[in-house]
Amino acid sequence: MMADGADAGAAWENPLIPNARLRQIYLAMKRARMLARALPAGCGKATLGLEACLVSAAVDLGPGDLVSDGLGGGVVDFLRGAALGEVLRPGAAKKKRGPLANCGGAVRLAAAAGTAERMWAAVGAAAALKAAAARAKTEAKAKDVTAEQAGVVVVFVLPEQVPAGLWRKALTFAHEQELPALFVVLPGKRGKALGRVSALALRCGVPGIPVDADDAVAIYRVAQESIGHARIGGGPAVIECVPFVVSGAAGKAADAIAGLEGYLVERKVATRSWMDGEARSFAKRLAIENAASK
Repeated sequence: MMADGADAGAAWENPLIPNARLRQIYLAMKRARMLARALPAGCGKATLGLEACLVSAAVDLGPGDLVSDGLGGGVVDFLRGAALGEVLRPGAAKKKRGPLANCGGAVRLAAAAGTAERMWAAVGAAAALKAAAARAKTEAKAKDVTAEQAGVVVVFVLPEQVPAGLWRKALTFAHEQELPALFVVLPGKRGKALGRVSALALRCGVPGIPVDADDAVAIYRVAQESIGHARIGGGPAVIECVPFVVSGAAGKAADAIAGLEGYLVERKVATRSWMDGEARSFAKRLAIENAASK
């Protein structure tokens, strides 16, 4: 086994989803769940089961991109780059973004007073990024150099947070202005109008793509394509993470982390021993940081 978790016998790697990226997604998801369970009640439980959505849709973002979170709390802070000590000890001094916690390098937009304010702030930020990309392209052309990659805004939303009227206004505007934005609809209450936002997006001229909320690889692929499309001026898209139910499993929902573990092992991207070792290592870090907070 290689040091980064890959099996030495791995014969093929998907160029669209490098094995290192798959391992990064897995580690971020696993650590997010372990952290949620270690935090006091009410401080991280809202993210349980949403790890694939929160990680896979943001892991390709860079410093020139922006993210607007519909969920707060220590787990989301950790995924966005906060150090473990900051999350477990809110009063701790802030440290530089750490690679172990990192599932994307985007800058977070400041929290807004309400849902409408947050949505329009994200839309406005996307408009600003589009204008900046246009200026950069003009300047690069004058200097006969290649312009830097355009930035995008990824907006995470719970379906119950945004009324249909607000969706229509925001998506119609984003479509008309061809804004570089990706709206990621997190799973809401199971069985509640699944696919509603995707259907609404299509009526506004915006691609609306339902995807299995527990399939980290599928979410990554759709997000990767949508973000790439937005960067070249293709406009916004909506990914609606839908909680599917396993057929014949007595209504039992799938588990994203267990599913990804099986995927990685089957394709020799990682081994069970590597996963177990990483889990033990992170559990030790959690214990040390928890002890330091007492």
